Amino acid sequence: MESRFRQVLGSTALRLSAIVWTFGYILVEVTAMVQGRSAWGEMFLANVPLLLLGICQSVGLGLLLDRLDGRPGYQRWPAIALAGLVAGLVQTAADDTWLRFLSLTLVPSWQAWAVPWQPTRLFMILILYLWTMYLTAALIWAARTSDQARMNQARAAAFEAAASRAEAAALRLQLNPHFLFNTLNGIASLVVRNRQSEAEDMIGRLADFLRSSLSANPTDLVPLHQELETIAAYLNIEETRFGERLRTEIAVAPELRGLLVPNFILQPLVENAIKHGAAKTRGPLTITVSAAARDGEAVLGVLNTTAGAARESAAVAGETRRGIGLSNTRQRLAAHYGDAAWLECRPLPGGYRVELGIPLAPALESAA
Repeated sequence: MESRFRQVLGSTALRLSAIVWTFGYILVEVTAMVQGRSAWGEMFLANVPLLLLGICQSVGLGLLLDRLDGRPGYQRWPAIALAGLVAGLVQTAADDTWLRFLSLTLVPSWQAWAVPWQPTRLFMILILYLWTMYLTAALIWAARTSDQARMNQARAAAFEAAASRAEAAALRLQLNPHFLFNTLNGIASLVVRNRQSEAEDMIGRLADFLRSSLSANPTDLVPLHQELETIAAYLNIEETRFGERLRTEIAVAPELRGLLVPNFILQPLVENAIKHGAAKTRGPLTITVSAAARDGEAVLGVLNTTAGAARESAAVAGETRRGIGLSNTRQRLAAHYGDAAWLECRPLPGGYRVELGIPLAPALESAA
């Protein structure tokens, strides 16, 4: 009961009722002064009990609106109309009785217009009170509808944000099995070839990589230097598989090392570069990760160069465009940046390059 009372005191219905009824009785005060019926402020003070009664009845109409919420319109609005009529009659009767009492006890100068029975005057008062009751009920209903619309809009925005986070997390987590399959396959291959120490070293590096990558929130934006550290941990694992055949180069502009990028956005690109580079030939493989500012964008690239890549670039291009890694990367970029981000793949003489672009200014401002 107490909580309900506090809720009513802080409700929109109470605030609207207080505003409408106070304004109404200010008009009554001004009218009485113009007609010479009372001194300044006298009529308003006399009507304070009626003001409070009107506010209480209007709040009651608001509570009735709450109680009838969800009912069909043909049930709700006739009930509100009837309740408003009853409230108007009560307010009119209270007005006539109270002002008659005041004129007979405290303000004898009002007896000329307050004591005589005047049906026309009472009817006009009833019309004004009905108008005030129905106006207040309409304002309360409109405010509730507006509040509900804003609440639904906020709820829809929250659901959309949650869905985007869930989608980003699902896309991010979809990469781990792909990577784990390749790594575990590599460990199994080392074991079969009796390269036990290398297999143990690869298992240790895998544990370090998983510890660092899985502890991070997949939906976060992280500084580019942190993303490069994750890639370095990944490449440490692959170096065990490919040995001296694998070389890595990092060409990142110093001012972009704090650039915020989607967590784990480059690892699938590096994985594809190794998959379609070292796995296709027996020659040495160089993986180059780059980042540069260009035309208001940050352009991140992963390039693989290896002997024999040129003659196989067409086949690699077809496989790469259909790969799960690039497909997920495109979806994650769209989830974070919409149409403002892009991803392109193209063969190069002796290698293959994948580039993605993200807006530069917002990312750098957030990083700062």
